[in-house]
Amino acid sequence: MSFRQEAGALLALGMPIVLSQIAQVVMGLLDTVMSGHAGAFEQAVVGLGVALWIPVFIGLMSVVQAVSPIIAHHFGAGDRAAVARDAREGLWLALCAGLVPLLLVPLAPPLLVALRIDPALAQRTGVFLWGIVLGLPAALVYRSLAFYSSSINQTRPVMVLAWIGVGVNAFLNWVLIYGRLGLPAMGGAGCGWATGIGMWVALAALAAWTARAPAYRPYYLWRDWRRPTWEAQKRLLKLGLPMGGAGVAEVAAFCSVAVLVGRFGDVQIAANQIALNFSALIFMFPMGISAAITVRVGHALGAGDARGARHAAWSGVGVGLVFATLAMLPIIALRHPAAALYSSDPAVRALAADLLLFAAFWQLFDATQVCAIGGLRGYKVTVLPMVLMLCAFWGLGVPAGVWLGWYGALGSGPLKVYGFWAGLVLGLVTVSLGLAAGLRRVADAAVRGAGAA
Repeated sequence: MSFRQEAGALLALGMPIVLSQIAQVVMGLLDTVMSGHAGAFEQAVVGLGVALWIPVFIGLMSVVQAVSPIIAHHFGAGDRAAVARDAREGLWLALCAGLVPLLLVPLAPPLLVALRIDPALAQRTGVFLWGIVLGLPAALVYRSLAFYSSSINQTRPVMVLAWIGVGVNAFLNWVLIYGRLGLPAMGGAGCGWATGIGMWVALAALAAWTARAPAYRPYYLWRDWRRPTWEAQKRLLKLGLPMGGAGVAEVAAFCSVAVLVGRFGDVQIAANQIALNFSALIFMFPMGISAAITVRVGHALGAGDARGARHAAWSGVGVGLVFATLAMLPIIALRHPAAALYSSDPAVRALAADLLLFAAFWQLFDATQVCAIGGLRGYKVTVLPMVLMLCAFWGLGVPAGVWLGWYGALGSGPLKVYGFWAGLVLGLVTVSLGLAAGLRRVADAAVRGAGAA
């Protein structure tokens, strides 16, 4: 298969995933924009809340994502019974994982106060988090169903339901932020409750779709329910825990900036949140392609085609790099209008536009690292990415950002949020090079092993 053919197959599988993930970012955009028009304080509540809950969610979701390569291998091998069996095990894992954050929410406001965040802001952030966390069990079960669906080449349902969810989220934000329909105005904290309610609505819709649509019947998971088995859960956790570790290491590095710049005021927090949200919107394309790479590599390996798996992995990296190159100029050109969309505060808008220059620069490295991770996950290699993420971001990027942000360099004084974003760039460059080298080693070893066999 040529690069063009493989790229076409990746895009056919990946574009619905991309669009569904864009819908998730649009929800975040709505939260930021709608809370921003209620004031910088309310936008800072959302910024801090997102900074705390997203790493937890991404970490747990990445653990649950272990079902994707496992099911993709079964699908490639034509083992329908194994697809349904491990999909059910994935739902059990997701449900249990979703209960863990309930233990963490009471710790959030004291943590923020200890980090010198205004106590009133910390308290309102706690209200935001309770709404989110009560919906997390539903969100993780939903994601497990979505991974199962994508791994059997059914990506359209997730896309459709994600955009319906945008409308639900916008309506609930309108009601809860501003106090409509006789309910009290919750400000930025209302975004958390709107998202939590929306998570349960999304789960009900996807469960109904997978239960009734004909495409799922050969791999039907809504029958023969049993208690989870330790052997199956152990297989999932062996892959999933390092995936979760890698996800937390990366996302926590980005989200930590909102907390670490908190001492410099709500303008810095709000501008950082705007720039991260817009960057995340662009990032959804390579991230969606990464998920498709995992599936394509898994299908090829399940069918015993090691060369096809290597071709799929590197074609995916190529597709990601093409997009990243094309995205750089629009980010630079549209950074001021984009910032204006999020906030009416001139100081927030100006700072956010400056930060988007960093986002334009790191596109090539971000696309490389996430697509390489997708390939490695297809090979069921998950420990290496976790180690590289921890070293690049927490051994290098975040410490450099803290030093530059709080103390500066060469007598400049604190660089504030600029210093932290410079540290993020350093981490991304490092991890992208390491992951590309790791993918090459793993893919070549698989081809040699297949040849020897």
